[in-house]
Formats: sequence, C-alpha cells, structure tokens
Amino acid sequence: MKAIFAHDHRFIVADENVWSESQFEASLWQRYLGHFHMLTVAARQGDIPAGKTLSQLELSSAPRVGFELFPNLSSPRGLTLARPAARRRMRALVARHDAVIARLPSEIGLMAIAAARALGKPWAVEMVACPWDGLWNYGNLAGRAYAPVAWARTKRVVRQADHALYVTRDFLQRRYPTRAAHVVAASNVILTDLSEEVLARRLARIGAAGTRPLRLGLIGTLRGRFKGIQTLMAALSQARTALPPLSLHVLGGGDPAPWRAEAARVGVQDIVHFEGTLPSGEPVRRWLDDIDIYLQPSLQEGLPRALIEAMSRGCAALASTVAGIPELLPREDLIAPGDVPALATLLRRRVGDTAWMARSARTNWETAQDYEAGLLEERRAIFWAQFAASCAAGNRT
Repeated sequence: MKAIFAHDHRFIVADENVWSESQFEASLWQRYLGHFHMLTVAARQGDIPAGKTLSQLELSSAPRVGFELFPNLSSPRGLTLARPAARRRMRALVARHDAVIARLPSEIGLMAIAAARALGKPWAVEMVACPWDGLWNYGNLAGRAYAPVAWARTKRVVRQADHALYVTRDFLQRRYPTRAAHVVAASNVILTDLSEEVLARRLARIGAAGTRPLRLGLIGTLRGRFKGIQTLMAALSQARTALPPLSLHVLGGGDPAPWRAEAARVGVQDIVHFEGTLPSGEPVRRWLDDIDIYLQPSLQEGLPRALIEAMSRGCAALASTVAGIPELLPREDLIAPGDVPALATLLRRRVGDTAWMARSARTNWETAQDYEAGLLEERRAIFWAQFAASCAAGNRT
C-alpha cells in the first residue's frame, strides 16, 4: 500500500536529494514505512537559508520515500488564487495512493484530507499543535484574522476522524476532541539516552555553577514570534541588573537579523547569541549539555519536543503555560504566555539558585523517562498498524 504524509513543513531540493532545515530526518519515515510499502511526502517547497550549506541541513531523502512539494498555501495568494490548482494537484495525488496521513495544523494536511474524503480514501490525523495559538500569536493582523477560520476547520476535521494521534496527554484532546474509536497519545520526541550518567554530569555541572557565567538556552524557529523569544529578551532586559553573569543562546532556523535588532532595542544584544541549526541527535544533545537553564516561553505549542529533550539532559527549565507544557513542568516554574514581568520575576528568583536547579534537574530527568523512544515507538507502531490494517480491509471490499 502507498500512503501520503501531508504537512506544511518546508523541504529543500538540492544535489538530487531532499533536505530539511530542522527535524524530519530520513529516519523519521520508518515509523510509517513499517506499515506502508511507499510513502509520498506532500509538503512545502523551501530554499536553502542564506548562509547555510547542505552539511548543516537534515537529509530527508530515504528509500521508498518520494516528495511532492507545493507552494506556500498559507499565504493570502495560497489561500485564494493558487488554491484551485493546488486542489486539483492534490486530488490527483491522493487518487494514486491508498491512504492519507495528515499532520495538523497544516493547510496541505487539510487539503489532503478533503481529497481523501471526496475519493473515499482512508485518512488519519496527527494533531501536533493548536492552530489558534499559532496564528493568533504569529505577529500580524492576517494571522489573527485567519485564526478562527483555521481553528474551526481543524476542529471539524479532527472531530470527524476515524484515526487520531495526539502529541499531548490532555490539552489538544480537550481543545480538538474527536469521535474516533482509534485514538492514541504519543509525543513526537525521540529520546534514546536517558542514562543516570546524564543526570550525574548535570548535577556536577550545577555544583560548579558559581565558577562561570550561566548559559540560558532556547530551541525554536526564528520565523514568526510564537516561540516567545521576544518575551524572553524583554524579561532579561527588565531583570538583568539582578541576575548573575549569563548569556542566552538560541538554536533555530530563520533570519536572525530582525531578532538581533530587537535584542539591541531592549539592550541585551551583548548577551544574546543566535546560533542557527544543528543536526538532530548527538549535536543537539551536546548543545543542551552546555545549557544551565532551558526556557520555553512559547505562545503556541503542542507538546514541545525541544523542552522534553532539554529535560532528558537534566536541564532546569522555565516555560509558559501554553498547550501541553503544564503536563511537563510544575506550576511554579511557568508563566502565562507573553507575560514579560512575570518571566522577569521568575528569572530573578530562579537564575543562580543552585538548589532549585538541582531539584529541577532531577524532576525533569525523571519526567523525561516517560518519553523514552521505545515506549513511544511501541504506542505509535500499534496505532499505525491498526490504521494500515483498516486501509487494507477497505481495499479488499
């Protein structure tokens, strides 16, 4: 059987291969290829970011995986003038496949589901974030205007699904409920090194924290403002005089120039460093091992995989209350999304408090054990096996 994986992620075609600026590495496709013999990824066409080389990107090409790349369907043109041609192209693509897997929120995912329903093809959803939060906090009026439309469209589709996978335990399920009989909760994070040695090294690092400037860290795209980077920089500006020597390091794709200008406007340009992207796996783990306190002051999330990865490395963490984050961290280490004064207060209270850092490290490392790759992969494998079985049964009737 052949399946389509539909999502709005940008992929880059270069040197006869397909690449991704972050995530969506070739190994990801194996969770679907274990149940379908071919996979076509329907997604957005992207370009190599300025200043990047292929060695800094993730290789997404893999055997038995093809790519069908669309223009941006989330832009005003993509939502209007370019829509009819994209619909025809998607319908033809779905007609050549046996099933659709739509990762939502995404315009391409919704379009693939519409084509599957029209053609009587089975489809499943992966619900990974809240479109309302993402669009409302994207940073422009067009996003806010479209937020209620995207929310209503996504809510209707998820409710009608027969197969639904959520990355949260509770949040997305409450906001986007489904009538599906086949439902599973499984984060997208992949944690493979959860040894006690990781925690021991972390506690040793905390014990030596007074001998060097502290390193704060955040992983998130620089496209849009929903990762809350602006909240964190403003809070650092307010709290800086009461904080020990420190620096903030941001790992994520996108143009850093506007963010550097914003850092200068709030007076933290000398301590904020935008470090681009790293390949997933060991390079990111090493980066996190050099971070003392991880921050996720997001305005939109599902269940942030970067935060869980940081917790698995024993990082103390502060974050916002958005989406599924309260499933991970205690309430006293959270702020309301966008609340700069509250984050500044929390920074003054937590940064440099080695007793709290050690407690947080232990608690976070223990919480991360629930997201070990084997446990989640087993859950996902059962879900996709059941979906594939229902597709095969439908093809026989």
